Amino acid sequence: MKYYDMITIPDLGSRAVFESIKNAEDMVLKDEYKKRQQSIDFYYNRDIDKYIQDYFPSSSLSQIPTLPLRIVPRFARSRMMLYKAPAKRFVGGEEAEEYMTYTHHLNSQSRIASELAWLLGSIHMKSVWNERKQKIEYHIMPNVREYYYEGELEPYGYSYERGVNSRGDREFVFWSEARDGEQGMHFLYDINGKIYPIDGNPEMINPYDINPISRIVFPYDASDVTMAALHSSIAFTEVMLATRYQMGSPVVTGIDQEVPNLKWGVDRLISLPEGSSMSFVAPPSNISQMLESIKQLLNVTGQNHSLSVRWGEQGQIPSGQALKILNMENLESRQSDIPMFQDFEEMRYAIDRRVIEVHTGKSFDESYAVDFSESDYPEEWNVEKDKLMFMLDNGLIDQKGLMKHFNPDITDEELDMRLEELEPEVVEEEPAPQSPLLSALQRG
Repeated sequence: MKYYDMITIPDLGSRAVFESIKNAEDMVLKDEYKKRQQSIDFYYNRDIDKYIQDYFPSSSLSQIPTLPLRIVPRFARSRMMLYKAPAKRFVGGEEAEEYMTYTHHLNSQSRIASELAWLLGSIHMKSVWNERKQKIEYHIMPNVREYYYEGELEPYGYSYERGVNSRGDREFVFWSEARDGEQGMHFLYDINGKIYPIDGNPEMINPYDINPISRIVFPYDASDVTMAALHSSIAFTEVMLATRYQMGSPVVTGIDQEVPNLKWGVDRLISLPEGSSMSFVAPPSNISQMLESIKQLLNVTGQNHSLSVRWGEQGQIPSGQALKILNMENLESRQSDIPMFQDFEEMRYAIDRRVIEVHTGKSFDESYAVDFSESDYPEEWNVEKDKLMFMLDNGLIDQKGLMKHFNPDITDEELDMRLEELEPEVVEEEPAPQSPLLSALQRG
């Protein structure tokens, strides 16, 4: 987190907390939040036109629409690979099937959270109990303020904006954990620092004792990717304008200015007065140079984040091994991400475990582990077949796992049915009749 999001509380008494909250709004740096919001808009491909239009006169954009490029989400998905496939989670040493029934879209929300954490440098995710569904939903929150007790490195509390209240004031939500004999708090406050209880909680007590908010913090952000996306979108819009202008603009000579403007088009016959002429003038073309500049910009930006940008060139499609070599740096980055996201998973599970217990009375084991899926690159069929046969022959995979490899979405029940169908039918053969001579010899 940045320093302006980290608010220090001198002691854990409610009075000190209220005073810290009241003074917190003076520390907001609106430019930084504006920067984060821009990255979020580019990630979701939302309202991008407003960032591009500032660089063009309205008359230009009346000729063509803006051309925003989906660079940010593509870079984010390429860089963050831990949740490319659903992670395997374990509670009490066993696969967490029962725990997962209490979660709603955990894998997809975790992936979005990981991508936004990389893009913004930090992200928070709130575990919210849905009473109707009897499940935990996950709300991703890009702008959360953290409160620290003096001398500590882990947050004591969090706040985030909820919207505008009935009085027209900006409204914020505050959470803090129970600590040192002090109850955790949960309440609303407005832009002026005035405290309000949340409906159904007049005591303003945190019902969970712990904060229902987990977080991911990167050592850096990827704001350069957002800037590259903005510059590229501007440049591509310029390219489309230049392409349109290559048709040329009509120039008529030899006509008095007092003569009304001539109407022309592909379906009109133009009649010019004697002594006049008409031609088309086009600006010099540098479209190829502009496109090459865009490619270079994105190549350099990709290299900043260990990404190799491919442009769909004609020719042989790279094999899985070749793709691994091209993305070696990114694979190394993935390995370095694992400890960070293991901590995030453990933090979120501790929260989920407590939320489920408070709302249902169901208790889960404290022991929790997560196994992230490996990055998979397509192999040539012969290479993949040999690898799978080796694994099967050496007991590294069974028939059930082999079928799961080719059909990841198949259920265990469907797998068992398929395996039963494939089992060979055992037929007990009748013993062959013996000759009378052989029978006599056996009796003798």
